[in-house]
Amino acid sequence: MKHLILSGLVACLLPITASAADAPPPTDHKALQTRVLGVLDGQFGAFQTAAHKLSDASSAYCAQSGSLDTVKTAFRATWLAWAPLDAYQFGPVETQAAALTVNFFPDKKGFVSRALKASLALSGDDQANPAVIAKRSAATQGLPAIERLIYDGATPCPLLVGITGNLARVSTDLYDGWFADGGWADLVRAAGPDNPVYISDEEFTKQIYTALGFSILRIKEHRLGRPLGTYERAFPKRAEAWRSGLTNEIINAQLDGMIAIVDRGFAGALFNPTRAWIVQVIRDTQARVDKIGAPIKDAVEDPTMRVRIEGLQSKLVYLQLQLDQDVGPGLGVETGFSAGDGD
Repeated sequence: MKHLILSGLVACLLPITASAADAPPPTDHKALQTRVLGVLDGQFGAFQTAAHKLSDASSAYCAQSGSLDTVKTAFRATWLAWAPLDAYQFGPVETQAAALTVNFFPDKKGFVSRALKASLALSGDDQANPAVIAKRSAATQGLPAIERLIYDGATPCPLLVGITGNLARVSTDLYDGWFADGGWADLVRAAGPDNPVYISDEEFTKQIYTALGFSILRIKEHRLGRPLGTYERAFPKRAEAWRSGLTNEIINAQLDGMIAIVDRGFAGALFNPTRAWIVQVIRDTQARVDKIGAPIKDAVEDPTMRVRIEGLQSKLVYLQLQLDQDVGPGLGVETGFSAGDGD
């Protein structure tokens, strides 16, 4: 009888042992942290470079030694470089309130227009002074304000010089806030019981994983949902960057940022098939953006294109489900609190 009981216990334990052997190894959060910080270094560095080029192009244009087309090209590069950073509304982006000063969006009450009007009442010297602009409303300081100046047909100088100069300063402050000695990256690396933010290396993994979900929410609800409105009434001018026609490109640039985190930051933590699958889902989502066939501003008023936008929203829901199903468990984390909670 004892032998039968023992045999039964062994039989029950065998599947558990086999399952444990097949389970993925625990995530090396320290190694993941190093890889993700490398991705962020490149992304924040790209924004800093683009913002400074925009400032230089604006100064040249206002000094009549450059062209407005050059300013517009630099402006596009700067907004697309910012797009991946939109998801990281923690760390220096949060402590420096850069989410609003760089991109005051959504602007539900027309603050940018009013802030620009007030700033245009300043003296020319004050308009062109980045230090003066830095003390004014967040709605005056960022990309939406610059877009209005260079696409609304008004004379943008000298305020363009002040705003782009201040934006260049913000870009440097953000990069230094992350990667200068004693910056946020050092705080991440020093995770532990005495750390005021990260009590373990796993906490940073969780924060980055949560940022991916926030990125999806931003695209689905703000960049698509607000201009889409209802079938009875669309709101084309609620589309982000509708004057410059950059809405669709911004969405794809934000998705590129997600690919960089998953493919390079999470490499080694996720098995290759899982990582490749998620990257492919994101690329398929980008293909849906391309297939809309027009800028979001125009597409929301066309019945056929509206269906494509709704299909894109469904694809984003699917992408979130895949993250919940494969990426979170693969990393050993769950979604935490994000900037989108409570919206």
